[in-house]
Amino acid sequence: MTEVVASTDQAGLQPKLSHAGLLMASQVVKWSLRLVFILVVARALGPKELGVYALLFTVVEFLAVASGAGYADYLTREAAKDPSVGWGLAFQLVGLRIAIAVPVALIEIGILSLMHYPHRVLAGTAWMALAIVPRSLSEAVQGVLRGIHRYASHLAVEVVFGGSLVAGALVLLVRHGQLGMAIAAEVIAAAAAGLAGLAFALKFGTRGRIHIKGWDLVKKSAVFNLYSLLGNLYDRFDVVLLSKLAGDYATGIYSVAYRALNMTQVFGYGVLYSLLPTLSRNAMGRVEQRRLERALGLLLSLAFFLLLATMVFAGPAVALVLGPQYADSAKALKILIWAVLFRYANYALNIAFLAVGRERVFVSTSLTCLAVNLAGNLLLIPRFGWRAAAAITILTEAVLLVQNLYWMRHTRTTLALPGGVVRTSLAFGVLLAVTLVAGSLGSPLLVGSGCLVCFAAYLVRRGMLNEFAAVWGTERATAG
Repeated sequence: MTEVVASTDQAGLQPKLSHAGLLMASQVVKWSLRLVFILVVARALGPKELGVYALLFTVVEFLAVASGAGYADYLTREAAKDPSVGWGLAFQLVGLRIAIAVPVALIEIGILSLMHYPHRVLAGTAWMALAIVPRSLSEAVQGVLRGIHRYASHLAVEVVFGGSLVAGALVLLVRHGQLGMAIAAEVIAAAAAGLAGLAFALKFGTRGRIHIKGWDLVKKSAVFNLYSLLGNLYDRFDVVLLSKLAGDYATGIYSVAYRALNMTQVFGYGVLYSLLPTLSRNAMGRVEQRRLERALGLLLSLAFFLLLATMVFAGPAVALVLGPQYADSAKALKILIWAVLFRYANYALNIAFLAVGRERVFVSTSLTCLAVNLAGNLLLIPRFGWRAAAAITILTEAVLLVQNLYWMRHTRTTLALPGGVVRTSLAFGVLLAVTLVAGSLGSPLLVGSGCLVCFAAYLVRRGMLNEFAAVWGTERATAG
């Protein structure tokens, strides 16, 4: 199979605002319910035990991406062209992913043993790794569901997973559970989502599925697996380094803040992945390019708003939800949140590369970011702890953006800077300065809230709502 021609029905599908809403809702459900679970675990275990849980979660996420979490993007693109190809590849990739996961899990446990982690960490890793089997199925099905515009079903899988996690959190809270119960909740939630994914595969799966030869499948999908693994390594390896170099307390403090940062992904995911099927089918034509530029402008405006909101509310929110023992998590979040500006820009550029089949760029950029992240954290964590990890996260995202801009020129992938970004950044800078001055004078919440309202009013007056609609409006996207 060398080329797949899109069906007439698929090619006629256009991105809709409801698609972005449902995808965003999927991420809101996924990350908000995950955050509820983390907060319950944090309250129940305390910072040090939370640090152990964060280490286990990170190691298993490494396993998830090493075995093929990036296959979902590949399946979305192929299913957008031909659903029968998407479903055929999905079931092939589930088997491939499980076959990869088993030896990788053993290697991870061996490495942890060589690093002299205690037996309970090794056992916890083994038990939590069982979640990869049902995850392989649910994530593959979700990749295809995105490609065929079944976004409500995609959301339903996340509801099942998140709801099961929260149910596990409630049991943990009522029974005063410890680390083992948190691990069990992870595995059970993954199993429930896997069953939901299987149900949707049986409902929407095509009868005449197209398969490709095993070695061809490995070659075509390997780059998605590789760049996803490298990206996850540089994104999460700071947790492992913190655990080893700064201790469980620093790991727990940092993991709470990083989980909150990850909540900002819901907006970029919903906006950009709702456009990916159309961008892929039309190979980023002029209309699609303009649409993506407007989406980037929307996300950058939102990033400034999230930055200002975090500076105002992070401290009071953490104190209210987790108590004074997690006060340093608010400080960590105020550093980490600056990464969102670079992340949103990188999301848009990565979607452009993916849509035109330039995903091999991700391998080069991820390797560079991994080197920067590892070197920076190894050098600075022993001296500055979680503060170093937070600062290096921002630096790594900035390095990724520089690389993406370089490759955008050399792959002839065009994406212009959205209009109005300079004015918006100036308005944000003024209001942020007022907020910080107010904080030093003793009235941060009142003045900060006022500045946030002023910034929101500025965005509305600048036409952010019209820009939002134009991203998914075919005629308006074509104009200008």
